[in-house]
Amino acid sequence: MLKKRIWLTLCSGILLANCAPAMVQALSPAKPSALKNVTLTVSPGTVAKKVTVKTMPAIANDPSGPPFMNGEPEHFYVQFDSDKVPDYTGLGDRMLVVYPLAEYGKLFKGKEKAQFDKTVWNLQTVIAKKEDGGMKELPALPAIEAYQVFHTHVKHLLFKQGKGIAYVTAYAQDEAPINNGDFFYTYQGITDDLKYYVSLSIPVKANGFPKDCPSKKAKAFLSALPSSSFTPNLDEIDKVVQSISVK
Repeated sequence: MLKKRIWLTLCSGILLANCAPAMVQALSPAKPSALKNVTLTVSPGTVAKKVTVKTMPAIANDPSGPPFMNGEPEHFYVQFDSDKVPDYTGLGDRMLVVYPLAEYGKLFKGKEKAQFDKTVWNLQTVIAKKEDGGMKELPALPAIEAYQVFHTHVKHLLFKQGKGIAYVTAYAQDEAPINNGDFFYTYQGITDDLKYYVSLSIPVKANGFPKDCPSKKAKAFLSALPSSSFTPNLDEIDKVVQSISVK
């Protein structure tokens, strides 16, 4: 979602746009699905009344046009309540996606493949060291054609078959001030067997957040708030993460 900025994560960053390709080309499965015999379950907790797990077809990557890294492998998409399911997955929307990691990487070549590998490596490093090592941007997929303005409320969380990091974040394409709703919670994780990449994003708002707030003040303001001062409560979103099962 892009107002003067793209609002998207409490978690883990690449460059991929909120503008989908003009034409979305679905790939015909040439081999058995990587999702065959795989089951995804998740509890909506208090974040939603219901969830629906959908299997989405692969989308061919088009390196000649925007956005950067625009392909997606066949994947699971979790719809919260009756939210619209987009043709193209946008980080920052209320959604949960699970990608088969090997198939995801095979979509890209050259600079895009290098960026994909770097993102996955950075996430694995943050998970292993339990610190970000001063990274300016925390890793996140799918990619966004914008920069990560800040990240705060960073947590290391386990789900049933893996681990990852959660955080609150915002993305932008310019220096415009930040308003309530321009940021979101995101979780970026990988299953312990390294087969699946988990990405969750939930838009959040903060009690008392000032209008047209500069980015540095926005981060300081949000960092000082307890989880309960966000809507939804960040602790409640954590519970959704911890309920995720991919087996």
